[in-house]
Amino acid sequence: MSAISGMNISMKNNNRRTKKEAFSHISGTSDNESQGIKIEAVSEETLIEIRQKMKQQQKSAKKRNILVAIISLFLFVLIVWATLSQM
Repeated sequence: MSAISGMNISMKNNNRRTKKEAFSHISGTSDNESQGIKIEAVSEETLIEIRQKMKQQQKSAKKRNILVAIISLFLFVLIVWATLSQM
């Protein structure tokens, strides 16, 4: 028995789709409790607030990344300068 056929047999034996209720629509049986993800309606004002908050977070993250990059570059140049000046 090769490794690939052993893997196929193991996959068939461990097939859990028939054991889980989330996959009941695949096997044809109907499960009334599990109908997928329920999506609630959200007002337009809430969506606008979420978008504004996300934009603000992205701006602050961008500023922080730029600041870290500038400080890292400055430290790198300082270390290279100090190393070259000792030669």
